[in-house]
Amino acid sequence: MLTDKLAYFFDAHDLGHVFVDWPEEIGLVLCLDGAGLCEILLHHDTERSGVLRKAAAVLDCPDRHFAVVPSTEGYPTRRVLFTDEQKLLALIEDEDDLAELAQDYLINHRFEAERKAAPKPSPLPLPKVPSLSETFRWTPRLHLSEVRSKTRRPEPAPDLPEGFATMVSDDDCALTEAVLSVEHGSVRLVFGGAPVGINTPTRRAAKVGFRDDYSCFVVPRETVGKWRPGEPLVLDMPEGQFPAALRQRYAKGARVADVTVTGQGVFVTPGALVPPEQEPEAAPAPVRRARLFRPLYAMLLCMVCVGLAAGSVLRDGGHPVLTQWLAPQTVADTQLASR
Repeated sequence: MLTDKLAYFFDAHDLGHVFVDWPEEIGLVLCLDGAGLCEILLHHDTERSGVLRKAAAVLDCPDRHFAVVPSTEGYPTRRVLFTDEQKLLALIEDEDDLAELAQDYLINHRFEAERKAAPKPSPLPLPKVPSLSETFRWTPRLHLSEVRSKTRRPEPAPDLPEGFATMVSDDDCALTEAVLSVEHGSVRLVFGGAPVGINTPTRRAAKVGFRDDYSCFVVPRETVGKWRPGEPLVLDMPEGQFPAALRQRYAKGARVADVTVTGQGVFVTPGALVPPEQEPEAAPAPVRRARLFRPLYAMLLCMVCVGLAAGSVLRDGGHPVLTQWLAPQTVADTQLASR
């Protein structure tokens, strides 16, 4: 009769090669089936028949309807390859606390045996000692060569790299620019870069997270409340939540920062320093022009005019009366010459 259910027994001698402190009186039964079941039972050398009934309950089948290795009278058996036996031992070896459980099981078995052998002084019932014969379950990591395992389909590869996702909503993303600076023990972020006034709303972030390379940080989305692009806002963050290297860098001066607000948070990427404001160029000094009518220049001009007038008088005869007399005579001479 071929069955896909198997109870494999390991005695204390076999387990002593795997665990140094394995007790000599305790054995182990590994229960396997074709569906991937892999459970373990501990038992004392005197509990051979009882542990077979427990194995039938674990394998969920009638008694004597499962294979037993090594062969046991009244039970079917099967041939197990040496390589499979070594795999089973390696599987058991991975359980570090198994030897400790076996020692506890031996202590409880001896206590129970002494209790049954001792005379009962009174009819009062003794407290029930928890038995370690309960099943020890773990995820199977190997299968026997003759047992078929269930075919598992490989999980499909993700369409997008880790950290990327498709757009949830068109309103789930807002972009703006801000000015990042260090003021009064806080790292301040001024949205839009507008001057801060008494009416500018101010928020304070209690938690700051950083990317693995510290080139970007994020604060919770609820920190900015119902902020919308174009609205003024001041966001203060505790300076102590930033690494010392970033605090020293931000203290050198105000920086431009790119801000992305999504449903996941407020992401801030600091940039270059804000360029200093250029001073207005000084207006050229006015050219001082010389006054034309200074007192000295006026006096010299009068002297030149007087000189010109005197020269004109001398050229015409030197006297006004003489000039009047000579004028008609000059006209008569001109008429005679023309004749």
